Amino acid sequence: MNFKNEMDKGVAGAIANTENSNIISRTVEDAAGIAFGLAVAQGVNDKGCRAVTTGDTKFVGVTVLDRTAGDLTGNGKFVQYESARIMEEGVIWVEVTAAVAAGDAAAVDLATGKFNLLGAAMAGARFETSAASGGLAQLRLK
Repeated sequence: MNFKNEMDKGVAGAIANTENSNIISRTVEDAAGIAFGLAVAQGVNDKGCRAVTTGDTKFVGVTVLDRTAGDLTGNGKFVQYESARIMEEGVIWVEVTAAVAAGDAAAVDLATGKFNLLGAAMAGARFETSAASGGLAQLRLK
């Protein structure tokens, strides 16, 4: 019997492995909702979160895929006022806006909430796997 060296790639927001992780809940404040696998910032309210915007430097974490979330249209996001799962620590699949290599320090593209090397630095975050622009990479959060 033949086995693959690695499992198939995940999808944005999917937990990448079975290592310990820390996932918290925050209420989505954005009227448009927040998609899975994106960086989020502290919202206006206590225990609130919002999509990142220009000038953000402090991030709550990355939204985690939840198949029970959303408005049931299959659009892959947490809707406004929903309790979002957010990874603070662990390894998660994310989409990158530029090519990255394993070991690179991760940064947030503030225009999209996705990840790259040149955006706003995300403290303690680094890429576990390499990916081409538009591809998926595993992101380690500490």
